[in-house]
Amino acid sequence: MKRRIIGIDPGTYCTGYSVLEINNLYLNNLNDNIFFVSSGCIKSNSKIFSLRLNKIYNYIFNIFILFKPFELAIEKTFLFNNLNSSFKLNQVNAIISLAAVKNFIPIYEYNINKIKNSVFKRTNVNKKYINVFFKKFFNIKSNLDFNITDSIAVAMCHINLNY
Repeated sequence: MKRRIIGIDPGTYCTGYSVLEINNLYLNNLNDNIFFVSSGCIKSNSKIFSLRLNKIYNYIFNIFILFKPFELAIEKTFLFNNLNSSFKLNQVNAIISLAAVKNFIPIYEYNINKIKNSVFKRTNVNKKYINVFFKKFFNIKSNLDFNITDSIAVAMCHINLNY
């Protein structure tokens, strides 16, 4: 049985996403059955926030149609010192969730410490380490934006906790 999981690292200027596929859930070593399918960053520098939201929504909605994921794993918004930034990030999460609901995709949210602990067994890992780790794990030769490797970590957390 194959299952596709989309991991998303929401951002107001760059939202990273990754698509992972799990094959043969019944084998002993799950790591040998997780495959990297696709990834990308949805970038927008528009000064008009509603236009950025619209771009993220449309892009994610089309990603859901294209890859037909089984589940969505998304990084949970945490409260910044800057309430305006937190409010905007919550709006990004909301429109991603709306796109998932409209495509009948279950949504799972994970905070950053849960993600790091589930994948790396510790919480004190930095973005560079995460980037290098997943490039090696999936044998990816090209450069990956930190938002993409963060989205892979979100998807891997979901896989580790549920499969």
